[in-house]
Amino acid sequence: MKDFEAYLKDQGMKSSTVIQHWNYADYFLAWLSKESLTLNQVSYAEILDYTDRLKSDGGSTAYINRNLLSVQYYFSFLKTKDQAACNPVAGVRLKGTLRAIPHDLLERSELEELHEQYEIKDERTHRNKVMLGLLVFQGLSRLELETLRPEHLKLREGKIQIPQTGKNNGRILALQPGQILDLQEYLLLVRPKLQSSSERLFTGRNDTESLKNSLLHLNYALRKLNPKYQNAMQIRQSVITEWLKEKDLRTVQYMAGHKYVSSTERYQTTNLEDLKEALNKHHPLK
Repeated sequence: MKDFEAYLKDQGMKSSTVIQHWNYADYFLAWLSKESLTLNQVSYAEILDYTDRLKSDGGSTAYINRNLLSVQYYFSFLKTKDQAACNPVAGVRLKGTLRAIPHDLLERSELEELHEQYEIKDERTHRNKVMLGLLVFQGLSRLELETLRPEHLKLREGKIQIPQTGKNNGRILALQPGQILDLQEYLLLVRPKLQSSSERLFTGRNDTESLKNSLLHLNYALRKLNPKYQNAMQIRQSVITEWLKEKDLRTVQYMAGHKYVSSTERYQTTNLEDLKEALNKHHPLK
């Protein structure tokens, strides 16, 4: 942490500011240790969890934002040491609720390359590859993956029904030809070996309903394939942005499951820079 202190001083900060950032960063590291997480496992989802912890401790919006700023500086410091490939706090703002600005997006070719290069080594990686396909080609969220059941697959029609969740509308999307075969093999051969009683299409270890840990392992493997990769949210944001390059706004709104067209408009490439500038103006982190 002494190197981090020197880094902050090099940014021209006063001693009192350096001490504050150091203390908040140290608090974040203590939280990571308590949660048995490493710095390499930290993504946007973990930042949300950390923010929830600060909220549950009674932290005000101003206090939480100061914490997030310190954590952002810490990851910026790690990047200068080549100890972090990205900054998971970049673009995160708190104004009552957190909002992520679409940033550091992956191109379509990068998304497809991730899916192609991810190797199947056993039943669990086979499951992960199937889930990865639904992230890359249909832009699903983690909650939607957790909600899926076998009856939502319409393999004869080459489609999948995405059920409505709290945030997203339900919809029916086309599957890629390769996905149909992978899903069929997963249903018939792989899923029975991984699950004993759950009716869900995917579960974590020991039939747990949460896929958080499973996606953490997937994240770690994908970051080895492409250091630009961050998490499943980044994939969804990238997919929606790519869709908008080819399809009209209302079609993409349906495909993404957005309840409001304004949610889809955020992903239009012509609006992203204006959005970032506006949010940084009203919610600066630097």
